[in-house]
Amino acid sequence: MEEKPLKPILETLFSRLNEPESQKKADLMDQWPEIIGGYFSKHTKPKFIQGGKIAVLVDDSTMAFELSQRYKPTILKRLQNQFGEEKVKDVRFIVGEIR
Repeated sequence: MEEKPLKPILETLFSRLNEPESQKKADLMDQWPEIIGGYFSKHTKPKFIQGGKIAVLVDDSTMAFELSQRYKPTILKRLQNQFGEEKVKDVRFIVGEIR
């Protein structure tokens, strides 16, 4: 296995972290507890997906249903206020493992 200098690898990594898309993801993760609330933030993890949609992994099916049916309009509006209506078109709650 060929060894590569560490400096170019780190420079590439840090330049990618500073890209707008990476920054948007970092901002979403940082602001998620305020957007969704403390209780729900412990059981959810958001991810930006294509086309202005945000997929939210939820660790419990009952909670995913409640978020979808009861809280979706409020959460979507908060996301749009934070990131812009043109950037966030929809939010979906999907049962999945939170890591």
